[in-house]
Amino acid sequence: MAGQEGEAAAAEAGGLAKEIADLRQQLADMQVRSDQLLHLIEQLQARQERTPVLPLPLARLGTLIFEPGPSLAFLKEMGTLAVATGTELRRDEAGHWQPQVRWGKAGRNLMRDFSRLVFGQRSVVYRVRLQQPALPDRPRVLHVIPNVFVGGSTQLVVDLMERLGHRFDMRVLTAALPPHGRHEGMEVDVVPLGSPAEDFAAAYARVRPDIIHIHYWGESDRPWYLSALAAARATQAALVQNVNTPVEPLRDPRVGQYLFVSNYIRATFAPDVTNGKVIHPGIDLDRFAPRRFAPQAEDTIGMVYRLTRDKLSEDSLDPMIDVARRRPRTRILVVGNGDLLPVFLRRVIDAGVRQNFEFTGAVPYGDLPEIYSRFRIFVAPVVRESFGQVSPFAMAMGHAVAGFKVGALPEILGGSQTLGADRAELADILLRLLNDPAEVDALGARNRERAGVFAVETMVEAYGTVYAEALQASRITPCA
Repeated sequence: MAGQEGEAAAAEAGGLAKEIADLRQQLADMQVRSDQLLHLIEQLQARQERTPVLPLPLARLGTLIFEPGPSLAFLKEMGTLAVATGTELRRDEAGHWQPQVRWGKAGRNLMRDFSRLVFGQRSVVYRVRLQQPALPDRPRVLHVIPNVFVGGSTQLVVDLMERLGHRFDMRVLTAALPPHGRHEGMEVDVVPLGSPAEDFAAAYARVRPDIIHIHYWGESDRPWYLSALAAARATQAALVQNVNTPVEPLRDPRVGQYLFVSNYIRATFAPDVTNGKVIHPGIDLDRFAPRRFAPQAEDTIGMVYRLTRDKLSEDSLDPMIDVARRRPRTRILVVGNGDLLPVFLRRVIDAGVRQNFEFTGAVPYGDLPEIYSRFRIFVAPVVRESFGQVSPFAMAMGHAVAGFKVGALPEILGGSQTLGADRAELADILLRLLNDPAEVDALGARNRERAGVFAVETMVEAYGTVYAEALQASRITPCA
């Protein structure tokens, strides 16, 4: 009798486990369909914005006339941010920081943003230039990435195009170009968000890639990736997948190699993947070589990020606000642009420390070394971190780096000595470093040495090996 009861209980437990598994699968399917619907809505909205009935200036004028309230509020915020990013800090005779509006810079910022709004002008974001003459009969690599906005994933693609493009004919397939910019020297095919697999198949047929290199970051772009992958299965191309953010990879038996940008991502999200390796994004050690620090750098903290919620939160500036309150002679440079910029500006005003914060707005990649020379301590107040090249940039230049103990930051720094668990701990670390120049010097020297691990040449060599192995597996001989 006891045996029969045990068998019945086991059968019931097995049935319950199957029901739970079925429910999980149904929920996953519903999430995918929800994401697809969201992308379709976004794409319809994007198409409407790109194809106004009237010329863009007249369309903007019509919006101002017929929707004056929201339009004027938007223009007011545009003016406020133009002034904020045109304001620099200067020390007075008492040693205190005082904001000074550079009206010429503020005016240029305003005219640039207004011109983009009204005329849709697009500046050059990346200029891609092969560093060596192209070889004949290059195998073709197609980089599949949902957008090529400014950021680490786009920088990775640009580095590969510039430094391996002479051996591999590299193209890009994306859903979105920079809203206010364009790339020179990058051959791009666009398949919008919400597109079916058939549209990707048509793009693959046009490009005829030997390798399809998917740059995966998941989240709401997952449906676009699923369509791209579904079409890729039907091609003869070798498939390579980068995992660029803290997400589980897009698993598929056709993927020959998974590439993780940090050990943290691989160990956390794909410890069971056997056909995978870690390749850290590379940095240009020559560009970010140590240089003389600018005056007042010893009293300055700097952070350089897209000011968006993929890495930062509305609370990210709080540790620096605490530092400014406790050490008024400290200057904090906030470099970058995004939807969090007006949030951060309001936070520092409300906290009464506006005089300690300088917001530069977006800065071209080529100008970053000069910006970095204005501070000795780089802060990474991120809420998630897959790798993040801006921290190794600082390390290569000899900065101390502090931040929250999250994601791959301990791996990047090679330890957690300057990483805090919360707002108060990070503020204490920053204050300790500001008041101890000798420790900053020691950390800077150690960071310079460690930054050599992340040399772009090492990264490029590793990707060249991956591509060669992928082509060999598909019996295509790469150029030497």
